[in-house]
Amino acid sequence: MPTGLATQRIVSLDAQVTDETLGKFMDCTGYPYIVVYVKGSTSGTISSGVVTIEEADFDKEVTPGGPGTDTWSSIQTVNGADVTGGAQKAIHLAVGSYHFVRVRISTAIGGGGTVSAVIIAQSVS
Repeated sequence: MPTGLATQRIVSLDAQVTDETLGKFMDCTGYPYIVVYVKGSTSGTISSGVVTIEEADFDKEVTPGGPGTDTWSSIQTVNGADVTGGAQKAIHLAVGSYHFVRVRISTAIGGGGTVSAVIIAQSVS
């Protein structure tokens, strides 16, 4: 496994609410330590909805935009109501060998607030 890679950070979702919104994916090859921060907006209440953290393997030269939705595997879900009022939830993924990781709104966010998600990946030091 590669060591000493620079820490990566991307905004996967930015203030979204719509069902099946696909977040930007990150290539996590060589990064066994991944944290996903799901954040609620400070304005509006989030009363419902689900955010799903997913992973997949594909050749980005063949499929640069990523594979279809049926190719991604669910890792974990976060209830939208858990991040209402600007709350933030940190999801530490199990240490493992990941390829591509993304966040998806799998059930529309209801109540007037929005959700954002950031993925941070760190290699072995």
